[in-house]
Amino acid sequence: MLTNVLFYLVNVALAVVLVRLTLRARKSARPAVKWMGVGFGALFSLVLIVVATAATRGLVRLHAPRGRPLRTDIAVERTPERIARGQHIAAGWCAACHSTNGSIPLSGSHNFSDEIGLPLGDLYAINLTPAGPVANWSDAEIFRAIREGADNRRRRLPVMSTQGVRNLSDDDIKSVIAFIRSQAPVQHETPGPRLTYLAAVMAGAGLLPFNPGMAPESIEAPAAGPTAEYGKYMVGWMGCEECHGGNLTGGGGGILPKGPTLRTVKGWTRDGFIATMRTGKTPFGKQLDSLQMPWKTLGRATDDELTAIHAYLASLQ
Repeated sequence: MLTNVLFYLVNVALAVVLVRLTLRARKSARPAVKWMGVGFGALFSLVLIVVATAATRGLVRLHAPRGRPLRTDIAVERTPERIARGQHIAAGWCAACHSTNGSIPLSGSHNFSDEIGLPLGDLYAINLTPAGPVANWSDAEIFRAIREGADNRRRRLPVMSTQGVRNLSDDDIKSVIAFIRSQAPVQHETPGPRLTYLAAVMAGAGLLPFNPGMAPESIEAPAAGPTAEYGKYMVGWMGCEECHGGNLTGGGGGILPKGPTLRTVKGWTRDGFIATMRTGKTPFGKQLDSLQMPWKTLGRATDDELTAIHAYLASLQ
């Protein structure tokens, strides 16, 4: 953070200097110096001011304390049922980010900044086994991390705070916590977030998916089953809107994959949709890119869950 503050101060100082030089150029008696000085000075001053403004918003978004006070009603029992449910959720979604091979255990990722191809700093999904930092977190702190994207010191988790898993129900989050605690420790170092000044500028300009809001404090899931209602719940916590747009009519772009509209699923059969999620091949023969569409992990959902998702997508107008 100190490095980013230094870059910010240099940015502001350069903007001030350029503005002053531009004002001085206006008073020049030589027309060429006057108009070239004013033109270039105004242009570069504006660029630096825009960058500084975006950086101001970005630094606040990235470093302001995040998350509500810890809930006092979070005490997770590690029953076989809870662990099994948590493992199912982790294998079907969490593993896509919190492992290097898309499978459990949740031993942490590589640097997403390298994958994106931009110098954004250190962006790792942390090691969630007992060998990672969460071993020293309380259940309530892990709950808050999932629901609100904040670590045990209320610092923003840049990747986690953008994910749809914040929409998991209270009960499902508790099951994920039970599974996290049950894993065998895996030694894999995942550095904490360290974001560059470019990341702060892009976050302030809305070019990074750093969602500033939070999910409701408490969420209850509908009854599990192959229904459109349960499918809507799953689509919400799986984060489909992140790439397919707020209305699932297409979206993404920038550092996110540009997902097509999901309204066309209305014309697919249930079996065709399930086959797509299992094989990555659409009913029209197109092979999905597993790096842009994580069908390999999503395909671990049960037939009833995929039926529910299909029913919800097919119900959209």
